[in-house]
Amino acid sequence: MTVEPSPADELAGVFAHLSGVLLTEETVASALDTLTSLAADTIPNSIGAGVSLLSVDGKRTTSAATDPLVERLDDLQYQLDQGPCLSSWRELAVFRSDGRPGEGRWPAWVPRAQQLGMRSFLSAPLIHAGKAYGAMKVYSTQVDAFEEGDEDLLRRFGEQAAIFVGNVQTVEAATRLSDDLKQTLRTRDMVAMARGMVMARARVGPEEAFRQLMTESHRARRSLRDVAESIVGSSTDE
Repeated sequence: MTVEPSPADELAGVFAHLSGVLLTEETVASALDTLTSLAADTIPNSIGAGVSLLSVDGKRTTSAATDPLVERLDDLQYQLDQGPCLSSWRELAVFRSDGRPGEGRWPAWVPRAQQLGMRSFLSAPLIHAGKAYGAMKVYSTQVDAFEEGDEDLLRRFGEQAAIFVGNVQTVEAATRLSDDLKQTLRTRDMVAMARGMVMARARVGPEEAFRQLMTESHRARRSLRDVAESIVGSSTDE
């Protein structure tokens, strides 16, 4: 007897596979596309899904949407500065609406979204290590399209998307720090070489040689590194 895997088992397998990808902006974008497609396919009655990454001031920085209607509904949220995705991101909560009359939240967004055909929706925040990166959502053109169990599924999708985004940002930050450190060390070595050359030429001590480098930097309105490079470079021209 063949037992069909449950949605939870399928998600676990997908997440385990994606966790091994090399983290770059390109692979994370691809992973988000995969996750939104899976969310749209896994959560019944959805016409599409999307992920929106948001900056600290609520501006969208990137998105992954499976359907043009998803993009239009999202664009409307950012134009009006209200909607379930922005609320999920700001309040770190899952929002669900069945599309029935009387929805009092987001009074400017809901009527215009319904004009586009939207009825039900789910939105969950992307949270990793205590930081919110944006929101993930699914939309439906049906009333009462989503249930409480769908909330849990979308929350899990959002958690996985947040892990990818958070990890790649950590890698990028570490890379920038490493580059800055390398640049600092190169500058230090260059200044040390120039100071040694000034000591030999002017027959002065290390403190006086460094003072002369600083004086030249101020006089010429050039950085200390530029002054040091000129001095070191002059030795190769002799």
